[in-house]
Amino acid sequence: MTSARTIRHVDAFTTTPLEGNPAAVVNGEGLAAETMQRIALNQHLSETVFLLPPRSAENHAHIRIFTPGTELPFAGHPTIAAAHTLISEGRVALAPGESLRLETGAGVIPVEVSAGEQPLYTMTQVAPQFRPSEFARATIAACLDLEERDVLLTEWVSTGIFWLLAQIASIEAMMHARPDMMAILKIPHGLSIFCIGAQQPGADIHVRAFAPEAGVFEDPVTGSSNGCIAALIAKHGLMPARDGEIRYVSEQGIEMGQPGRVHLRVTGVPDALSVRVGGHAVTVLRGELLLAD
Repeated sequence: MTSARTIRHVDAFTTTPLEGNPAAVVNGEGLAAETMQRIALNQHLSETVFLLPPRSAENHAHIRIFTPGTELPFAGHPTIAAAHTLISEGRVALAPGESLRLETGAGVIPVEVSAGEQPLYTMTQVAPQFRPSEFARATIAACLDLEERDVLLTEWVSTGIFWLLAQIASIEAMMHARPDMMAILKIPHGLSIFCIGAQQPGADIHVRAFAPEAGVFEDPVTGSSNGCIAALIAKHGLMPARDGEIRYVSEQGIEMGQPGRVHLRVTGVPDALSVRVGGHAVTVLRGELLLAD
């Protein structure tokens, strides 16, 4: 005997099918965590998100997020994909000015939904946390086949999940990076690199993210690491603030042939940082997942 439940593939941080970062979105009520992990492994996507009833009546849904190798308390693009699914399928109807409220392992994440046929979903991530990097700039450079002078800054940052961040000196240096996954595997959680400057018009920074420990060699467009980068940019004044706010657009996924755009906004600069990460999304597949009873 088999049971069926709805599954979708949603491309996040894009309006163009087969670009951005795909997440599987599954109706997860009644599934054991072990089954969720097997589904995530089977999908071979960087993350699979499971939609569950909210634990509190004031929220709209509870979500659980899995990579092929582990469960995460929070991740950006599956949160965008979950929000898109709930809104586009009419599972949640928001009152004017109301935000979607998603329960995650990192807390309740509010998601603003703009009007229109292709809404922008903007999540407010967890208040930033910072800690020094134990990895020397030379070590990070060696992981990327770059020179030590190409790495300007390294620091651990979390806006829901920790990433080791490294600022690269220029877009030219970014284009020469050749990540060594076995070396990066020694970095817990993952490494995300960025530079001020971009390849494409309309973008301000260029980003790449690697998480081989979680079974994801390179992630196309990463909402969590982009939020961490925004916090780091604000902390160190790497981009100008106006009236205590920094706004910019990030490009990611170009090297993988899956380009996407992330809209970043940091308020409360410099002392009370609040990070908002936004993106569009499009459903590219919808069907039934058939599981043994």
